[in-house]
Amino acid sequence: MIKGVNRYVLEIPRPDSAYFEKAIFFVRPEHSDDSEAKLRSSALALMEEASPPEQKHRRGSIIIKKILHFIIAAGGGAAAAAVLMQSLN
Repeated sequence: MIKGVNRYVLEIPRPDSAYFEKAIFFVRPEHSDDSEAKLRSSALALMEEASPPEQKHRRGSIIIKKILHFIIAAGGGAAAAAVLMQSLN
């Protein structure tokens, strides 16, 4: 417990994060007069840097997996059609 200390706190909600719901930054006293936009952009940059790699690229990997599944399914269908055509001849 900290008594008698006034601190400038910047709270940033992250509803899109799979891991965290919000981040809380304690601003150094010498920067408490800086603009909120400057502090917020610095905090967002730190959050981006600390994000897990799989969260940054998750959407792209899902699309690649779906494309690969489609290619495999199409290849399987073509192979089955070729076997069927061969057996009919």
